[in-house]
Amino acid sequence: MIGDAGKRLIAAAWLALAGCGQDAAPAPERTANAVPSPQQASTAPSETPEAAPSEIASSATPAPITGKTYAPRDDCSDAPGWPAFRRSLAAAIRDKDADAVAALAAPDITLDYGGGSGTDELKKRLADPERKLWRELAGILPLGCAVEGGLAAMPWVFWNVPDDIDSYSAMLVTGDDVDLLDAPKGQPQGNVGWFIVGIDPMAFKPGAKLTRVTLDNREKGWVETSRLRSLLDYRLIAEPKDGTWKITAFIAGD
Repeated sequence: MIGDAGKRLIAAAWLALAGCGQDAAPAPERTANAVPSPQQASTAPSETPEAAPSEIASSATPAPITGKTYAPRDDCSDAPGWPAFRRSLAAAIRDKDADAVAALAAPDITLDYGGGSGTDELKKRLADPERKLWRELAGILPLGCAVEGGLAAMPWVFWNVPDDIDSYSAMLVTGDDVDLLDAPKGQPQGNVGWFIVGIDPMAFKPGAKLTRVTLDNREKGWVETSRLRSLLDYRLIAEPKDGTWKITAFIAGD
């Protein structure tokens, strides 16, 4: 038989076992404010954060800039003999063939406003790498052609500049899509491709990345300098002679 002391020992053991069972009880459920487990977080629907006002402003499409554009046109293609002349000129420029260019020129071709002229001088200047005349000729070809008084002029814009524009302080923006920026590292205000824009000729730096310009004395901004071409830059003048076309001037300035 178990004595009273033995009974007390058995009762104490049972109480200890009961205490262990209470410690192993399930944990209470997480409240709505509890941090989800990694697994719960991965399956929870994601929310897109609202854009900050600055982000909304920078992604907004700028209002289009209105104004007249001067994209190249070819008004010479219907002139008798012009298509063949232009093909020959393009081939001579592509091959950098000075003799071929000279053959397309009049013997007394004008080359500057200081008396420079003649096909021999033309070939000499084409051979001078400092003048970069091959690059100038190649740059003219895509800029169209205009006809006035029976003469042809390349680029097209040369004979289509409005009378109220000062060619000394204006440039053509070349290209279909050119941004006008509100600051050198600013946001686009709109597209000014093929616009004629005003510049400060005294402040203009050909090597600068950007140039400050004006549009009809209204909008002001910055444009890539490499996209600007002076209205007085090189142009090629040709006229029909003896059933063909001859270059009578290849000149810059005024």
